[in-house]
Amino acid sequence: MAIGILAFILITFGIMAIPFAHYFDWQKNYRRQTNIALYQQQIRYADQPLADEMAQRLLQDEQYSQNPNIKSAVHFSKKSAIFFALLLIIAALGYYFSLNRLTTAELGLQQSGEKLAKFEHSSSMQKNDDAILHIQNKLRQDPNNGENWFELGQLYMYNNEFEHALTAFGNAEGLLGSRSDILSAAAASLYYQNGQRLNTLALNLLNAALEKDPKNTAALSLLASDAFLQTDYRKALQIWQQILDSGYTDVDRRAIIQSMQMAEMLQSARNKQ
Repeated sequence: MAIGILAFILITFGIMAIPFAHYFDWQKNYRRQTNIALYQQQIRYADQPLADEMAQRLLQDEQYSQNPNIKSAVHFSKKSAIFFALLLIIAALGYYFSLNRLTTAELGLQQSGEKLAKFEHSSSMQKNDDAILHIQNKLRQDPNNGENWFELGQLYMYNNEFEHALTAFGNAEGLLGSRSDILSAAAASLYYQNGQRLNTLALNLLNAALEKDPKNTAALSLLASDAFLQTDYRKALQIWQQILDSGYTDVDRRAIIQSMQMAEMLQSARNKQ
């Protein structure tokens, strides 16, 4: 499309250049040749006075045709040619930019992004399913491995299979004891199974996990997220600050700070009401 527009503009500029070029006046040349041929033909049979008269007429005709004030009918007006060329350029560019090209390109990019996201999600799910199958095979060989049960519960939770996750966490707790990380993981499964609402059982598990490890970032993060969703921004800010002060290196500090900024903005807006 762009090549066609460029060619059109070049042709238009060629039209513009016509008035400025030194063109070939075909009318004047044809008339001169005709007069000369007639004069040569007739002078053979004419007497001297008649020949002189025809020569005089030929000379007058040549002088008339060379008069610069006489314009040929085929000459272009410079202003008209420029106006016509500019009109064509404006019309072509207007049509070109009126096409729905940008919207189509953006739609194509959006669709490509959605396809890529779906592919990545399906690929991640497939990898998670493969990992579950791998852990299950290990547990068939050694069903008393508590760490494998705990890992299986986490994989189930990532797959949104919360009932299976709770079963795996229960088996892990039976083998490894009521560890803080197991209790907080089980509480998270209950929380998401209940539509991101803390019921009594989940809250009791979180409290038990924090009694064993007051800096349990998984338990604290769940409490902060729930407070934020319940619009208790002050409580959410306090808990997130507690996580930042824990000193754990595996904490996503950037994400927590962004969440805190959002909570502060919402709290400030509420105070202004």
